[in-house]
Amino acid sequence: MSKGIAGQRDQSPMNIEVIKKKRAFYLASSAFSLLFLGLIYAFSMFAGPMCQAYGLEKNAVALTFNIMMITFCIGAVIGAQIEKRIGLRTTLFASAALFFAGFAGTATFANGSIESVYVFYGVLGGLGVGIGYNSIIATTNVWFPDKVGFSSGVLMMGFGLGSLILGNISINLVPLFGLSNVFSAIGVATVLVVASLAMTLSYPPSNIVSIMAPEKACGTNSDDPADNDNILKTPTFYVYCIWAVVVIAIGLATIGNCASDAQLVGFDIGFATLLVGLVSTCNGLARVIIGALYDKTNVKITMLVDGIVAICATACIVGAFTTGISGLYVVGAFCCGFCYGGVPVVASAFSRQRFGSKRYPFNLSVVNFAIVFGSLLNIIVQAIVNDSSNRMGVFLIMGALAIISTLDVIAFSKMWDRDMRRLENLRLSSK
Repeated sequence: MSKGIAGQRDQSPMNIEVIKKKRAFYLASSAFSLLFLGLIYAFSMFAGPMCQAYGLEKNAVALTFNIMMITFCIGAVIGAQIEKRIGLRTTLFASAALFFAGFAGTATFANGSIESVYVFYGVLGGLGVGIGYNSIIATTNVWFPDKVGFSSGVLMMGFGLGSLILGNISINLVPLFGLSNVFSAIGVATVLVVASLAMTLSYPPSNIVSIMAPEKACGTNSDDPADNDNILKTPTFYVYCIWAVVVIAIGLATIGNCASDAQLVGFDIGFATLLVGLVSTCNGLARVIIGALYDKTNVKITMLVDGIVAICATACIVGAFTTGISGLYVVGAFCCGFCYGGVPVVASAFSRQRFGSKRYPFNLSVVNFAIVFGSLLNIIVQAIVNDSSNRMGVFLIMGALAIISTLDVIAFSKMWDRDMRRLENLRLSSK
């Protein structure tokens, strides 16, 4: 049996056992690659050393995280478009090259120049991660039409655990080798890992749904009616975005400032740095748990649970700043990591289930664009508070928004049920 060309549609005949072996390998290697790209979330660990090593101001450096998350989303959209023209393999090579330019460029030019940090770490690094993330997720997930939540969860776990595993390793190497050398090494290692994936990862056979999930196939009509819906003209998508944008903003408000916020409630710098990694662990574990919950229930229950966790998260953090009980901050930070980790899993599964597989890479990039608006909402909330030290004020507003996003799930559920009934009727009529 031919193995197919990486980055091309695999047309060789496959049975269920062959597909299971092949997709298990792809899932593992994709998750490992996302572990490196997930270093985007280790920024809170790197922010302090960057200020010290490059002589930069704390608040100016902090803006880099929001720039990076915005360009991450832009990169995902770009990746979905260029993959159709240059193929999966070349797209992943481009992702690796941009990631390397981001970290190596920061190492070379950041000294005394916040503009260089914005351009290299924020823009180029964010674009590289976005392009690679979207291509890897979109390609690997299509191999799992029967376990969309599970595959999304495993992939997102790899992405979420990047800062815990590689971030902690990297930050501990800084005193030995210097931040610039560590950044350069991260760039080289990521190029090698992502380039290796580019040489092996391929698209599934065109009949993957009928083989692995025949109950979802559309009989003699190969077209899934969900493929015909334009995501930008579907009201359900915009109602979903209200929930996603708020939960993302809550997560970013914590992840981007976790180390400094932990010190504000009384923790020393050592535990504050460790807490960043632990929050990343919750982020990663949430992706598997939420993925499993999605497979066992549905998107409505998954969003509701995640929204309730977001409310608990903000309540605990506000409680920590109000009472001075530092343990409440730990619980709140863990909950923030968890609810944030659930969003990309829901986004991946939602875009696949609601809008089909035909335009999945593009639809996924559009759904993930909620991260841009989540980042902007985070910036707006901080601007409304107008005091960088008033973190309790930030989370009071985030708490109110969390309640609104959870209530939004009620409206979403009604629209989702209506959409699913319509699509099911179209599938039945096509058989």
